[in-house]
Amino acid sequence: MQHLIQDGQERADGLVRLDPEDPGLLRGLSAFETLRTWGEGLPTLALHLARLRDSAAALGLPAPPLDLLADEAHRAVAALQGAGEPVRLRITLTPRTRLVRAATGLPPTGLARACTRPWPGTGGLSGRVKHGSRAAAAVALQRADADELVWVDERGAAVEGSWSNVLAVRGGRLFTPPDDGRLLPGVTRGLLLRQARALGVPTLEVPLPVAGPWDELYLSSSLRLLVPVASLDGAPAAGEGPVGAAVSSALRAGLEAGRLPPP
Repeated sequence: MQHLIQDGQERADGLVRLDPEDPGLLRGLSAFETLRTWGEGLPTLALHLARLRDSAAALGLPAPPLDLLADEAHRAVAALQGAGEPVRLRITLTPRTRLVRAATGLPPTGLARACTRPWPGTGGLSGRVKHGSRAAAAVALQRADADELVWVDERGAAVEGSWSNVLAVRGGRLFTPPDDGRLLPGVTRGLLLRQARALGVPTLEVPLPVAGPWDELYLSSSLRLLVPVASLDGAPAAGEGPVGAAVSSALRAGLEAGRLPPP
């Protein structure tokens, strides 16, 4: 099931009208955010809208009306909440349209098989910009016999995944690559770090050699939360452990109750 709102108008037929000359369609000049409901609400919406505003500014897109987008997001989600399932939400901005899409069903959250690929760079944009030019990552993931790619730099350090951030645990401490301009610092990545600190787990944002050794290894995203990595490049990986499980469980409980961890 889905519910679409385009430029403020309900699309009951489920069809989106696109201008064939829209640079968002022709050149991937678009900004987007993806999130999900927790309980009956959207506790992370303000964080995603703030990042959407920043991405739009970096791409030269018209400033998004955040209050209007928030209203449309809640309207789209409310139309599906009677289905009794979590609702995922995607908000997309192009130079010529804005689209809010709510849909039931979430991607699988079980163990992930990951593979590494050389980091392709950001194409001149800051890695902090969440844009629609993702053909290279999409093709690489299609060709890989894996659930996710992990981009690694020339030193073998993880940068990020195609849809995820990378986190690892060693000696009771939670590690993740630094926000150095190359990666998209995910909303969920930030919330996991905040939750870890609230639980007394030390956090370090430092170069993360993906090969480890690690006690636990994870991918994070707004739809999947924290996903243990079961294999990396075909070899067994550290996967889940007590630190990640405790942090993820506490964050999930807070989000279901509509609470964010302390900054």
